[in-house]
Amino acid sequence: MKNIKDALWGFVVGDALGVPYEFSTRSMMKENPAVDMVGYGTYNQPPGTWSDDTSMLLCVLENIINKGDIHSLADLFLKWYRDDYMTPHGELFDIGITTSAALQKVLIGVKPSLAGGDDENSAGNGSLMRSLPYAFVEDINKSVFNMNRENRITHRNSKCSLCCMFYVKMMRSLLEGNDKFEAFKTGGAYLRFGWRITDSDDDHEEEWQWFKKLFNPDFSSLPESEIKSTGYVLSTLEAASWCFLNTDNYKDAVLKAVSLGGDTDTIAALTGGLAGMYYGYENIPLEWRQQIASPHLINNLLDKINPDAKYIH
Repeated sequence: MKNIKDALWGFVVGDALGVPYEFSTRSMMKENPAVDMVGYGTYNQPPGTWSDDTSMLLCVLENIINKGDIHSLADLFLKWYRDDYMTPHGELFDIGITTSAALQKVLIGVKPSLAGGDDENSAGNGSLMRSLPYAFVEDINKSVFNMNRENRITHRNSKCSLCCMFYVKMMRSLLEGNDKFEAFKTGGAYLRFGWRITDSDDDHEEEWQWFKKLFNPDFSSLPESEIKSTGYVLSTLEAASWCFLNTDNYKDAVLKAVSLGGDTDTIAALTGGLAGMYYGYENIPLEWRQQIASPHLINNLLDKINPDAKYIH
């Protein structure tokens, strides 16, 4: 049975695979392609080191398991930010500008629900990268509601929430056993109909335009040149979805994500979450899994969840 272990380990391994290459250009990646788990590079970290993506995701997962709220999650983020909680080597080495600015506000007493930036420059992928656990809560509607509220700690721009909903609904569809193309359509359908973003609704025309590329029936056939790999939330969602749809196994999916360059850790992590969910934990290369730093931090949380259960209760 598919469960969160498949997706979580897929995410973490993809994150670690991309860390050494972050900020590399696409041309640099073509000259020196990623073929294996390596270390050092951008942050001079040993092989298997995961980034802030996994750290914040683990905080979200812990908060869900403990039935916490926006305030307890903000406390966990601050514990990570100030005290290096949930870091692979006991030291925070990477944090997004938008996330850092928001947590500084929380530190000086701003309410968590008002801390995140809401302007266009704040439409980064910092909330998307930690959204995966919300897909595994049994009451998905309540979970999406909580996710949108908790995203506000660091990201209040509506594009961020919409992209998170797309990803979470796609992940949930995979959990329920659907084909990856059907799952991708589910993510889009939720926004177009469930969330009432439609091309016939003038009130949501602007939002429809944001997702025009993802709503394209031929999205997976787009050439690589049309796929951007920046930290902009829409570009990140498009890149992760495209890599997942255009490969047929976990390894190729995450390596394709890294090969795009740019925000390699986040795009490979999100791709890896989808591919891990779809192909299963055993399809993630054993040698990569064995190199992951501080696996106990991941496994300790998984141990609190019934391994045979489909959902987090």
